[in-house]
Amino acid sequence: MTESIALPRYRAFISYSHTDEAIVRRLHRRLERYRPPHGLKTNDTDGKARPGRIQPVFRDRDELAGASRLSEAIEAALQQSAALIVVCSPAAVASHWVGEEVRGFRLRHPDRPVLAFVVAGDPAADPRERPTDAAFPLPLVLSDPADNDSELLEPLAADARVQGDGFSAAFLKLVAGLLDVGFDELRQRDLRHRQRLWSLAIAVSLALSACFAFLAWQATRARDTAREAQARAELELTSERQTRNFLLSVFELADAGKSRGNQVTVREVLDRAVARIDNTPFDRPAIKSRYLATMGQAYASLGIYRRAKELLLQSLAVLPSSSSSWETRAQQVDTKLELANLHFLSGDYGAALSALDPITSSEIQSKPTDSQRARAEIIRGNALLFEERDDEAEKAFQHALNIANTARLSREDAALTRGSALNGFAILSQFAGNHEQADAYFGDALNQLATVFGESHPDSLATIVSRASNAYFAGDMETARREWQHSLTIAERLYDPLSPEVGTLKNNLGRLALETDDLSSAESMLNDAIASDRKFRTEGFDDLAYPLNSLAMVKLAQGDAVTARKLLDEALSIAEAANHPILGPVLTHVADLDCQANPSPEALAMAQRGLDTSAAREDASEWRLAEARLTLAFCRRQLGHQDSDRKQAHADVATIRKHFSADNVFTRRAEAQLETITSSR
Repeated sequence: MTESIALPRYRAFISYSHTDEAIVRRLHRRLERYRPPHGLKTNDTDGKARPGRIQPVFRDRDELAGASRLSEAIEAALQQSAALIVVCSPAAVASHWVGEEVRGFRLRHPDRPVLAFVVAGDPAADPRERPTDAAFPLPLVLSDPADNDSELLEPLAADARVQGDGFSAAFLKLVAGLLDVGFDELRQRDLRHRQRLWSLAIAVSLALSACFAFLAWQATRARDTAREAQARAELELTSERQTRNFLLSVFELADAGKSRGNQVTVREVLDRAVARIDNTPFDRPAIKSRYLATMGQAYASLGIYRRAKELLLQSLAVLPSSSSSWETRAQQVDTKLELANLHFLSGDYGAALSALDPITSSEIQSKPTDSQRARAEIIRGNALLFEERDDEAEKAFQHALNIANTARLSREDAALTRGSALNGFAILSQFAGNHEQADAYFGDALNQLATVFGESHPDSLATIVSRASNAYFAGDMETARREWQHSLTIAERLYDPLSPEVGTLKNNLGRLALETDDLSSAESMLNDAIASDRKFRTEGFDDLAYPLNSLAMVKLAQGDAVTARKLLDEALSIAEAANHPILGPVLTHVADLDCQANPSPEALAMAQRGLDTSAAREDASEWRLAEARLTLAFCRRQLGHQDSDRKQAHADVATIRKHFSADNVFTRRAEAQLETITSSR
C-alpha cells in the first residue's frame, strides 16, 4: 500500500486494552481539551509550527473479540494518525490487538513517534519472560517490530503510576512528546499560561463591563415608557426582598436570643417564622412563595435538608401553574435555583446540574434576570467542580464573575456573586496543588463578603473555614488551627451546638488534634462531629466516614482495637456506597488491623485494594500513599512473603515522619510496620 502524502487526519491513535478503559477515557478527554501555551503554538522557539489543539485523537471504543485481524476502520485510523500512544499495562501486554496495532503502526510509519503511557505493571520487566508483570507490550520494545527475537529497546515513556511521575506529570510528558518540545519548557510555559488566563479574563471582564454599562444606559432610556407599569410592581418586590434580607439577617446575630435575654437557637427562630407565614394572609401568591423559599434557603444553610426541601416545594406549589405575571415567573426561577443548590449541598451533583437546565430553557416563559443567571452559574460551577470537571467549572465561575462585573446587580448580590466565584477559583487552585494562589483567592473572596455582610454571614464563615483547610493541606498547621478555632467561636454563636457547621469544624479540629497527638481533645471533638452528622445529615450522607475513620485512629492509639474496628466497619460501608475519597485510607486501616490480628489472603487483598484506590485519586497525598504501600508490605510479610522492597519501606516511613510528629499515632504505627518488614524471621 502506498502511503498518502496528505496530512494525517488524527493527531494520535491511542492503543490500549479495554481493561484500562477508565483511565483511557480520562486521558483521551484531557488530550482533546488541552490547549498548548501560546509560545508553543508558534515557531518563535525552535522554528517548528505547532497546532493550537491536540485533536482529534482516535480511541477505539469497540471490542475486537472474534475478529481474525484488525478491522478496516482501525487500519485506516492507524494509517491516518501522526503518532501512536500506547497505554501500557500487563493487560496491554496480554492483548493480541494492542500488539497488532503497535506492530502495524511501527512497520508502516517508522518515522512517526510512538509514545508509551504507563498505567500499571513493571516497565523494567521483559514481556517475553514476565508477561504477567511487564508494562510494555513486546512489539513496542522490539528493535525490529517484525522479529520477536530481536533486541529490546527502552521506549520513550511517561509513567502515570503513583510510584512514577503521577498522572498529571505523565500527561504533560506525553504532550511534550506529541508537540516535540522539552518537558521542563512545556511545564513552565503551561504554568505561566494558566496564570495569564486569570489576568486576561479579569481585563476582558472590565472592558466588557464598560461596554455593557453604556449599552444598558441606552436600552434603559428606550424602555422607560414601556416599563412604567412594571416599575410599581418592582418597587413592591424590592420592599419584599428587603424583608427577606431581614429574615436572613438572623445569621448575623451574635446571640439569636438576646432580645429575650435567654439563649434561643437559630432553628427555633426559623420554626417560629415559618409558623407565622402559615398563619398570615397574603395579597399575592408570589409573596408567600418568596417567604417560604427564603425559609427553605435558611434551613438548607443549617444543613436541615429535608425541611428545606419541603418548604421549597411548598414555595412552588402556592404559585399559579400558569401565569403571565413577571413576579410569579421570577419567583419560580428563584425557588428552582434554591432546589438546585439544595441538591448540590446534599452531594447529588448530577441532580443539581439537571435541575439547572430547565431554568434557562423554554420551560420558563421569561429569561432569568442577571442576578438569577449569576446564581445559576455559581451553582453550576460548584457541582461541576465536585464532579471533577474542572475546565467547565472554571468557565462557569468566570461567567458568574463577568455578570457581577458587567450587570447592574445590587450591592449584596454583586458581593455574593464575586465572593462565590472567587471561592470557586480558590478551590480549583487548591485541588491543583497551588495553595498560595488558593489562599490569595480565598482572601479576595472574604474581603468581598465581609465588607458587605461581616464575618458572621454564612458565606463569610464558610470562606474562613475553607481558607483554613487550604492552610492545612499546605502544611501550615498553626494557621489552620487558629482559623478553624476562630470559625468555631463564630459558628457556636450562630448555630445549634450540633449543627453541620459546628460539626464540620469540630471534625477538622479533631483531625488536627489527632495528627498532633492531642488524643483527649481529638476524641471529644470527633465524638461531637459524629453526633452532628447523625442528627442533621441524611442517612446516606457520605462525609460521616471522615470522623468515623479519625476516631478509629484515636481508639487504636488508646489501645482499643475492638471499638476501632467497629468504627472502621461503619466508615467502610459508607465510603464504599459513595466511592468516597476516604475509601482508600479506610481499606488500608481495616487491612492493617486484620493483618496484625489474623493475617489472611483476604486481608492482603484488602491492603492491595486500599493502595489501588488511593493511587487512583489525583488528590491523594504522599503520606497516604506511603501508608498504603507500607501496610501492603506489612501484610505480605505477615503472610510469609520475602519479597518486600525494604528500600521503599524505609522511604515510606520517612515520608510519614516528615508529615507528622515523632510521637504521632501514624508515625508509631509506620515504624512498627517497618520493624516487621525488615525483620529476619
